[in-house]
Amino acid sequence: MMEPEPLFPRDQYIKILHDLFSTAYGTNGFDTICSVLRVGGMADANWDAFAESRIAFDDYNWILDQVSSEKGATAARRFSLLMYCQAVEMSGAQEIIANLLRCTLKRAFVIDPFFDPWKRRKKNPLFRPPPSATTKYNRIRALATECKRDDLVGALDAFFDERIRNAFSHSDYIITDENFRFSDQGIAQQIPVTELDDTIQHCFALFGAFLYLHHQWLGNLGKIKKYHRLPNYEVLELLPDEEQSLHGFRMHFSNGSSATYARRASGVEATNLVFQKDGTVNFMVGLFDALKPEWMIDGKPVTDWSAVP
Repeated sequence: MMEPEPLFPRDQYIKILHDLFSTAYGTNGFDTICSVLRVGGMADANWDAFAESRIAFDDYNWILDQVSSEKGATAARRFSLLMYCQAVEMSGAQEIIANLLRCTLKRAFVIDPFFDPWKRRKKNPLFRPPPSATTKYNRIRALATECKRDDLVGALDAFFDERIRNAFSHSDYIITDENFRFSDQGIAQQIPVTELDDTIQHCFALFGAFLYLHHQWLGNLGKIKKYHRLPNYEVLELLPDEEQSLHGFRMHFSNGSSATYARRASGVEATNLVFQKDGTVNFMVGLFDALKPEWMIDGKPVTDWSAVP
């Protein structure tokens, strides 16, 4: 019997990540929706760093093609390293993947799955330096291990190399035709450029697959049934945009009040949402005494669910 042909890295990562999205949604649907939407506080227009990164990679890919054709392999490696460092530091992707793993483990969505590693400085207790990329990927690796997702652990190990990120970020490297040279804690080291190229390509393949699937899931969620009954007489309304891609949700309560989260180009709306100390999302439902044992949409009882879109 012939062995199946191995998948190209991007196709392999699409398979791994699609399974992650699907398993999370099947296990914990609402929290997966919060993860994909990146639920958080209110924000004005043009404050979405994740959206900027998506646009930046389109620009970078165009420039990389030009550099590669006009200046050769070494120049292309230098520019690829710039793209690599932005990719591995992309906090939006890190947070979504961590939350999808939490959903798989039947844990709630949190607005910052890396909050607890933040350390206060004694001289300024109000300032918390954010966790490093290494700390974040160690957290993701631990969650993936807990989920028994060895495929995702292998994907992380294939692309993330703190030595490469650190050397480039601190301009402490040399590229020759054969090697990428750098110092690690004062000790001179080098890795073959073929190994460097392989690490960078795995990085581009994984994040390319992630951005593609994230966009696809927003599109899919924007086209499914709009209203959903929840156990405690809440009704979840999914909010698609003009292109039928999910951009938010509204939670309707049985006393006629509602809570809304919506992420648009014009800014982020977060009305009647409460973020708990542990980072989970809750709602301001209004008067508890007015809650009723019936499902309502915009304050009107639903009597025929077959007529609800």
